[in-house]
Amino acid sequence: MPNVLPLFQPAPDHASLLQAYVTGQNGSDYLTSHPDCPAARPAFSCLVEPQEGDLVLLACPTGEASGHILAILTRPGTQQASLTLPGGARLQAGDDQLRLQAGLLQLDGRESLHLQGTRMDIRAVHAQTTITHWQGWFDTLQAHAVSIQYGAKTLSATLGRLLSRSIESFRSVQGLDETRAGRSSTIVQDHHQLQAGHITARAEGFVKIDGQKIDLG
Repeated sequence: MPNVLPLFQPAPDHASLLQAYVTGQNGSDYLTSHPDCPAARPAFSCLVEPQEGDLVLLACPTGEASGHILAILTRPGTQQASLTLPGGARLQAGDDQLRLQAGLLQLDGRESLHLQGTRMDIRAVHAQTTITHWQGWFDTLQAHAVSIQYGAKTLSATLGRLLSRSIESFRSVQGLDETRAGRSSTIVQDHHQLQAGHITARAEGFVKIDGQKIDLG
């Protein structure tokens, strides 16, 4: 790659503005093709990380072999960029993709926050959500969990059909437990026990009790 002459010749004790190509990297320094400034570090305002082959604008102090990369002028090939923000956060863009990396990421929408996409994947070791009012619409909802605990003052559900399968089920109700149904059927393969202080059974029509042995009293 040919070297590019300085844009102007500054007064002594000043920096020269040079154009050069990035030829490699040595630690935090980038190697350049200009003999007057063979190594340079990105300036604080140059957020885009240089890559090999980039044409960059250099500021090289007079008499020093190391300078600063002020800007990336051109980049050959695929237009990909990686931005390093003060503090270590990184923003990577390329091929119609955007990735943001940070130790702590916070999205603050003072009025509203909208997330829209064909697919959304969320992975976390621990998640906590605090919402005053929540509304959700799902065509299909699948959830898998090892343990679920929830508390609510009032829980209302309107379902077209409810199917529940479990190995064991325990339920404790301190107050009233009432079930209303058009028809009700209970099938128990083994022992069925009903215990109460008082039992009242009423039927407007026919009552039938069938068993090999029936004990009353």
